[in-house]
Amino acid sequence: MADRQNERGCDRADLPGRLPQAPGCQRSEAIPHWTVRRSPAAFPEPVCRAGRHGGGAGIVAGGQRRRRGRPHRQPARRILVVTEGTRTEPQYVEGLNRYLRSRGATAIVKPVSVGKDPLKVVQKCVEKRDEAAQNDKEYDDCVCLVDVDEHQTLPAAVQLAERENIRLLISNLKFEAWLRWHAEHKRSALTSTQLDDLVTKLGLVKGKILSQSFPFNQVHDACKTARVVDPDMRPGRKGPDPSSPMPILVDLMQGADRGYD
Repeated sequence: MADRQNERGCDRADLPGRLPQAPGCQRSEAIPHWTVRRSPAAFPEPVCRAGRHGGGAGIVAGGQRRRRGRPHRQPARRILVVTEGTRTEPQYVEGLNRYLRSRGATAIVKPVSVGKDPLKVVQKCVEKRDEAAQNDKEYDDCVCLVDVDEHQTLPAAVQLAERENIRLLISNLKFEAWLRWHAEHKRSALTSTQLDDLVTKLGLVKGKILSQSFPFNQVHDACKTARVVDPDMRPGRKGPDPSSPMPILVDLMQGADRGYD
């Protein structure tokens, strides 16, 4: 009987609210499940962070919010493009801008109605560049698009562009030679009238209006052809007939500069 009472005392000694352990009892090393208590030190507050692809704020210990820093993005280079033509060239550059959608650069097209005079085109480019600088809207690069077309003022335009650090891109015989290479890679010399007829036949231009389905996706093939025709292309240079240094502008619009200067 005494042994059974001792066993009963041992069993009940660890119960909450019971008397202390009876003499002669051996306390079990196991901790009854009803005596387990959560220790704050053993279970620290969780740390929540945004996932690898997440953004915004995260929760850190103590409930404080921590905002992840956003990567620094360089502002896009602003390219002033002044064109001798008032329809085909501006339409092409604007369409190419939309097609490339480059984050590194953007072209702002300014056609000028000065007739077929490369010198006046460069002079207008200088004016527009300086006006923008006065309004704290500087351009990073300035480009002029002109044709050969037997201009008498072309040499003077080249000299002024060099002094003013303007990239003068001269298409020979005219800009339509560059458009042609978006549809075919033939390099035969044509007259001005023949070029007009060809780009119309190829569906690139109707009148002086660029086709709505112009194949801008062929611009890189056109660049390859232009570089084969004139491997020494650079601003201010009159290349062979036909030729066009338009790959220089394409590179700039993609945020690249191959050092053509």
